[in-house]
Amino acid sequence: MTSDKRIEEEKEDEKEIRTGFQVALEDGVPHKFAGMLAKVCSAAVNGIDAYPVEVEVNAGFGDTIIVIVGLPDAAVKESQDRVMTALINSGYKYTFGRTTINLAPADIKKEGPSFDLPIAVGRLAASEQIETDQLENFVLVGELALTGAVRMVKGVLPIALRAREEGRAGMLVAPENAAEAAVVQGLRVIPIKNLREACSFLEGETKITPTKINVAELFAKENDDEVDFA
Repeated sequence: MTSDKRIEEEKEDEKEIRTGFQVALEDGVPHKFAGMLAKVCSAAVNGIDAYPVEVEVNAGFGDTIIVIVGLPDAAVKESQDRVMTALINSGYKYTFGRTTINLAPADIKKEGPSFDLPIAVGRLAASEQIETDQLENFVLVGELALTGAVRMVKGVLPIALRAREEGRAGMLVAPENAAEAAVVQGLRVIPIKNLREACSFLEGETKITPTKINVAELFAKENDDEVDFA
């Protein structure tokens, strides 16, 4: 190999490093993609009120490590293992390189497993495994099982109220949480069974009927069920 050719190859390698190229595994063969930043809307509950949380995921070049910042508690920190296993079991690729996950605002402590779903979707968007323009329109909350199934979480009703106040089009929640969130009028509540279904919906490949609740009928039924002891 001539010295000129070697120098040229070294320049190409340096160029890839500067532009943040990252290596991922595709069918057993490494492939490269440009590091990206993805933002997913979520929310958390503080007392009886909810506040918006923006889940920022950056896939960049470097040693393979996942860092979660933004005052996460133990359950949130443990999400890296749940999310990674759920991604693989859902048929998505394992990505190499440094992944930084920021839960903003950074000055409020984040608790519980409800960020599993938005973190997983953010990682897929940052690694270009999904393409969607709907991440700003929907609030995502849900715990992930190792199989990729979406589990119910607490505090969905105040989160739904906050999502409507923020002008979001809808929410993606576990089927068990859908009725509670659907009490809030003017919000599309999408029941999601698993991570694969959530991504398919966000990409526009799958149509899911929003959950609807007639609040007037609900209260009327509760009144009819009351027992008169007179």
